[in-house]
Amino acid sequence: MSHDSRDDATPQERAAVSAWLQSLATRAENDPTFAAQMLAALRESGLMVALSGEAPASEPRSATGRRAPTRGARARGAGVPASETPPPDPFSVYRAQGEAGLRAMLDGLELASLRAIVRERRLDPARISARWTTRERVITLIVDQVKARANHGHAFERV
Repeated sequence: MSHDSRDDATPQERAAVSAWLQSLATRAENDPTFAAQMLAALRESGLMVALSGEAPASEPRSATGRRAPTRGARARGAGVPASETPPPDPFSVYRAQGEAGLRAMLDGLELASLRAIVRERRLDPARISARWTTRERVITLIVDQVKARANHGHAFERV
């Protein structure tokens, strides 16, 4: 971390931050579920790579030794564990089964998978949905965006 000239934290505040971080570490050591959730959050935010100081093996490095930017890395599902199979394409499901089929498919997915669909398909460019905690809200966003994009240009069709 770099030293900032605005560093005005009191010793009590620094001690409070230290105690809080130590309690997080203790809980992560004692609670595997909590540790997995923290790890997933760190990976999704990109902090896990920043904290380790190393790029994943699949990412190329530039001449300076830093990670070289890769085109579309976020869209390919960064933050989604490799062990998970990618969810079906919502546009294909919508074309084949309609809105009801799309909702049924989405209902069977975890919140992390729903967020991966939103990220991969760029259904929320402003990333407002990243803070949503209810699956239903994310499902509604996906369905609305898929319907809107599927119907894009239909206004100009002849009847």
